[in-house]
Amino acid sequence: MRDLDEVIKPELIEVAGDTILITEGAVVYSYDIKTFKFIKKFGRKGEGPGELKVTPSMANYIIPLEESFIIGGIDKAIIFKTDGTLIKEFKIPLFTNYLYPVGDNYIGTRFRPGEKGVAWFELTVMDKDMKDIKVFHKQKMSGGQNRVDLTFDGMGITTADDKLYVENSPEGFNILVFDLKGNKLSEIKKDFKKVEFTEKMKDLAIEQLKTHPSVRQIGWDSFKKIVKIEHGEFLPIIQDMVIDSKRIYVRTNTRKSDDVEFIVMDMNGKILKKLFLPEPNDIDFGNKIFGRPARFYKIYKGKYYYLKENIDEEMWELHKVDIALK
Repeated sequence: MRDLDEVIKPELIEVAGDTILITEGAVVYSYDIKTFKFIKKFGRKGEGPGELKVTPSMANYIIPLEESFIIGGIDKAIIFKTDGTLIKEFKIPLFTNYLYPVGDNYIGTRFRPGEKGVAWFELTVMDKDMKDIKVFHKQKMSGGQNRVDLTFDGMGITTADDKLYVENSPEGFNILVFDLKGNKLSEIKKDFKKVEFTEKMKDLAIEQLKTHPSVRQIGWDSFKKIVKIEHGEFLPIIQDMVIDSKRIYVRTNTRKSDDVEFIVMDMNGKILKKLFLPEPNDIDFGNKIFGRPARFYKIYKGKYYYLKENIDEEMWELHKVDIALK
């Protein structure tokens, strides 16, 4: 465990090239993955070269590559080496919430406002100018205009072995597998019991919503007057999904004490085991809505890294759990 003296309000943790990356606004803090020693910070808030805008309701997300990473803002992305060297930057369309380079092209997700209050997400192959070549998957957004769904289900995406894995939990325990040209290869389906959305869960979700920057800006009483708060009968079966070392880790909504369940599968969907790991902070509501990968945990080479807020000490901590020992 390490106290994060450098960070006041982290927004996500990622790993690229054996370097731990933690973001706060437009700033990236890097740490040695073996020793947790702080290396440096880089990145700046702004609209100039090497700078990113900071949006209170959405984090600047990271897509790890091999020895570099993409950090995506609201209208621009930057590729950095893990030592903080800027490689290049480029404009991106508004609400592009996942961006993975494929040769000169990209695979990305886009939020579409839609019509009559019904919005959706598109998964698309884009050219180097961010123009659509092929839209190959769509997912309807729960909630809608002036409506907040407390059981919201976003579209989670991860890339491994030249394939794209798309969490399609509106259809239950369902993962779609595509190649990097947008052609569907297969899908993984399992039969899991749904988790009922209880009154206690509702109260906790509302308390979390009250702390969201957009809500705090206008005040909870004013927010309730302009937004309808609703929820489904059950939570999404798949809460989140990540891939590490040819293993798919699916985070469910099943909990045991302070731990949360992960279903571990091989790349074909065969269940290998179930783990209960320390429950990380939930992805911020705004990031969850738009499918931005702003996780407070990372599974990397059989290790589970997560951020935990020590409220008593007013300090964030970086923890590590060896999954092989669980």
